[in-house]
Amino acid sequence: MVPAQSFSIARRALDLEDYIDVARRHAGWIAGPAFFGIVASIVIAFLLPNEYTSEAVMSITPVQISENIVQSTIANSMNERIQQMTQTIESRAALGAIITDPHLLLYKDEQKDLPLDDVIEIMRKHVTIEPIELPGAMSKRATGFKIRFNYSDRLKAQQTVQVLMNKFEELEQSTQKLDQDALTGYVSDELQKAKADLAGANDKLTAFQQANFGKLPESTQLNLGREAMLTEKMRSDTEQIYRDEAQVTALETQKAQAKGRLEIFEETEAEMESAGVPGSPEAKQNQELADLDKSIDNQKFQLEDLKRRYSTSYPDVKNLESTLASFEARRDRLADELRAKAEAEAAKSKEAPKKVPDVRERELRQDVNDQIARIESAEKSFRLDIDRLSAEKENYKKESDELNETLKESTGLQAPYQDLLQARTLADQYYNDLVRKQQLAQANSQLIQRKAGENLEVLDLPTLPQQPTSPNRPQIIGAGIAMSILLGFCAAGLQEAKDTSLKNLKDVRAYTNLPVLCSIPMLENTMLVKRKRRLTYLAWSAAVILGAAAVSGAVFYYTTVTMKLERTG
Repeated sequence: MVPAQSFSIARRALDLEDYIDVARRHAGWIAGPAFFGIVASIVIAFLLPNEYTSEAVMSITPVQISENIVQSTIANSMNERIQQMTQTIESRAALGAIITDPHLLLYKDEQKDLPLDDVIEIMRKHVTIEPIELPGAMSKRATGFKIRFNYSDRLKAQQTVQVLMNKFEELEQSTQKLDQDALTGYVSDELQKAKADLAGANDKLTAFQQANFGKLPESTQLNLGREAMLTEKMRSDTEQIYRDEAQVTALETQKAQAKGRLEIFEETEAEMESAGVPGSPEAKQNQELADLDKSIDNQKFQLEDLKRRYSTSYPDVKNLESTLASFEARRDRLADELRAKAEAEAAKSKEAPKKVPDVRERELRQDVNDQIARIESAEKSFRLDIDRLSAEKENYKKESDELNETLKESTGLQAPYQDLLQARTLADQYYNDLVRKQQLAQANSQLIQRKAGENLEVLDLPTLPQQPTSPNRPQIIGAGIAMSILLGFCAAGLQEAKDTSLKNLKDVRAYTNLPVLCSIPMLENTMLVKRKRRLTYLAWSAAVILGAAAVSGAVFYYTTVTMKLERTG
């Protein structure tokens, strides 16, 4: 037994005549789906309910007061808040409340057959909230947004859009108020804490200052200056004590000299001769000597007083010293003359000199005593001044020692004191910053109450649609017809591909490579042909009747039910 060989022969290329023959042979496969598609698309187009789209536009009004005057305390912009509000409005709770609103009662049929969550998903697909850029906007960001809602009832579509707009306005006001109240409350609480912290820092600092008064770092410069002043005062007192002691020494010397002169006067008076009686030349010289001694004593006292107040190079000091030297030289000459005369007279007469009258003696003695009294008075004054300066110097030294001890103690207090100062400064800065923030929050609250901030404004009210936006019946019918015709052609092509028989003389010549002498048409039974034709007519008649009935029913439903709903709506 020879096994069967399988092989394939490539089909010849079809021309226009072949395509026409294919269409003629499979006309039923083309017309059937096309007819069904026409009927089905018409029925579907007229049975679908009308859906109306209502839309409204809300704009974002900018802030009416410049941020240079009142800075905004809202953390996010209006666009961000709109996104948050959109999420809130499209949430299950918000959409569920709108669906079950007794004034709207949306999707009543769907609520009977579906759970509420599925109905919410249906409504979420029909709600559209999209940002838009309004004409004349200076910025590229969205300056408004559009709200759309698709529904079978145009009046309820408009009412639903109005409800959505109201929810946006309510959410905007409540969100701004809640945010501002939360901010105000937070700032107030923080301000109270900051106030308590500042009071605590001030109390700690005050207690530390009181406990360490005069030892704090800011008193260091004052203490150093005070110590320098005390040192200078002690130096000045030391110098003054030295000068006073020098004056006391000089006065003691003068007092000794005065007492020596008093003794000399007493000896001279005892030895003076009778030639020294008043009115004689010797008496006049004695009077002149006494006057010179008195003047010299006064000039020495004046000189010491000037030296105590001025330096030795002072002109008055120098002039007084030269005058004093000339007076002393004159006094010494006069004393030598008197002494020489006395010795000469004594040698001549070898008699004892007569005593000077008591009046002159008393005058000279009184002058010397007065001079000694003045010297003792000045010496007492200088000694009192020395005592006073010594006591003052001791007080200054004691105070200086206390300041040195304070400066040593202030070194260890600097670190904790700086910590307390820094803590008080930080607390004060934080408190003042919160005070400014509280004032800013109150100003923003006033803006919100006056609606002077960034707000939502209704630009276009919800529209009442007059024409349905869906379904697009001509488009549905046209698409159904096109798809059904395409399906019919596909079915005819599939049938032609499955049929491998030779259809015409072109196939015979192409596949056999034999010359064709003649062709005999296929002869069929007339009865079978008629029967087949009648069945075809019957089938098409039934299909046409059923299609017409379906189309009529759909049109009737559209005109009676859908249009009635539109008119009542």
